[in-house]
Amino acid sequence: MGGEVPSGLMGKPDEPDRFVPLVVGEWGRRYGTVYVAREIWDMLRPNAQEFSFHLQDGQRFRLHFDTPIGRLKV
Repeated sequence: MGGEVPSGLMGKPDEPDRFVPLVVGEWGRRYGTVYVAREIWDMLRPNAQEFSFHLQDGQRFRLHFDTPIGRLKV
């Protein structure tokens, strides 16, 4: 990953071709971009509309998509 970023937020990956950038938000509100490792993204089923992930500090997150993952243009 890139160097330290204020507020403890991560920056863009050093090797962007190995990650899928996803703009996240809800109801027209944009929160930012999440970078998912391509090897993880490629393991998701095309008809999936969500996936969960855990951070090392114990936080858990769920990403939910309005359309199946296989139909997203990434």
